[in-house]
Amino acid sequence: MMTLLILVIAFGIFCLNLFAKKQKSTSSLGESISLIDQNGNEFFSKNIYKKKLIYFGYTYCPDICPMDILKISKLFDDSPSLKKELLPIFISIDPDRDQPEVLKDFIENFNSAFVALTGSRDQINKIIKDYRIYVKLNKKNKDDLSYLVDHSSLIFLIDESDNFITFFRTNEIFKEKITPYLKKIL
Repeated sequence: MMTLLILVIAFGIFCLNLFAKKQKSTSSLGESISLIDQNGNEFFSKNIYKKKLIYFGYTYCPDICPMDILKISKLFDDSPSLKKELLPIFISIDPDRDQPEVLKDFIENFNSAFVALTGSRDQINKIIKDYRIYVKLNKKNKDDLSYLVDHSSLIFLIDESDNFITFFRTNEIFKEKITPYLKKIL
């Protein structure tokens, strides 16, 4: 009987440790962002006291990124009051081509609430790692400027202090997932 009690306690401790590790790994996703916006100005997410909706993509994307940004943009078009509490952010995963002026031309096609960000390759690689985004440049050679970029298509929701709240998959039915969730937490 004593052996069974010890096994139950040991199993309980194991489960608690496993749960604590899982919680810690999820909550450590992301961090504050310091990059350059579409107007060439420094952007510090920690200075923005709103929740943030972050999407990673690139302006040369032929279809997926513009469609995802359009979905987010429509969310803000349909609910203009969201701008008071939520900042939509587009972060380029292709800083070699996505300079501020390119970002500005791209993001002007969407809701004006959007901020588009870029930075050095090292800055972007660090953010990609912090948010655990998959990115693969499909360059044929170093001079190839028409390459595509494979990447994760996720939308991150971050709180006012830049702490991870949750993420949404862009292939989910957008309004049925994000809108009710945002109404619940905003």
